[in-house]
Amino acid sequence: MKHATIVLAAAIAATSAHAAGQQRGGPLRRTVCEGPFESGSGMAGSLVGDACALQADSDPERLVQSVCDQKALCRVEALVRPGSPAAIVKVLGVRQLAMAPAETSAYLEKVAGRLDGILAPQGAGCDNPQDTAQDRVSVQLNGLTGPAIQIYGRYCAVTSGSGDRVADAGFQAILRGNCAKVGVPDADLRTGRAGEKAEIVVSVPATGPTRIDGEALVRCPIRQAYTPRWWIDGNYTFRGRYPR
Repeated sequence: MKHATIVLAAAIAATSAHAAGQQRGGPLRRTVCEGPFESGSGMAGSLVGDACALQADSDPERLVQSVCDQKALCRVEALVRPGSPAAIVKVLGVRQLAMAPAETSAYLEKVAGRLDGILAPQGAGCDNPQDTAQDRVSVQLNGLTGPAIQIYGRYCAVTSGSGDRVADAGFQAILRGNCAKVGVPDADLRTGRAGEKAEIVVSVPATGPTRIDGEALVRCPIRQAYTPRWWIDGNYTFRGRYPR
């Protein structure tokens, strides 16, 4: 994924852009444009959401194209000339917030290949006979039901994800979704009727422990004592049956 925050807000550049805007017909204002990035062809230019436009083959358009994928959710801080849509004259910062829906699904499937499973804190390990599902981090991004992660007593319906290219050399990803205490129905979280929005940072190195929100974790065998019911029901291999 193209992901970076490019900050160009030098005071001199902003001042000169403002002056240029005044010379070409009207003062500029600073705003944040956010929405799907629609990159046009030829002289059509591009759009960020419905409110902001980029002139075709301009420096601002090329800068946004270098960061945001087609139809991805994009956030652009800019100096704009008011209009409908507003015309972006100077890009101050640009960040891709999420991939396009089809790409998100494919990306989560790739992450699942390196992350799905049951994990425990590195210091505690997997062998405490008293442990339950709320002592584990359970991840299933590619299963029979929607992607989800349970972090101890918190369950999250994952709705999108983005990050580095999934590679043997390691990668970092951000999982986004709605989270609540274990027991809140997945459907309510997935549709946004319940829970709170959250971002979960996942780091999978070439060697060493996986980290979720900075915590080092080790992979555990699948055992009924601590593997949550939702995970075993949705897993393609086990399909509701715990291993003996």
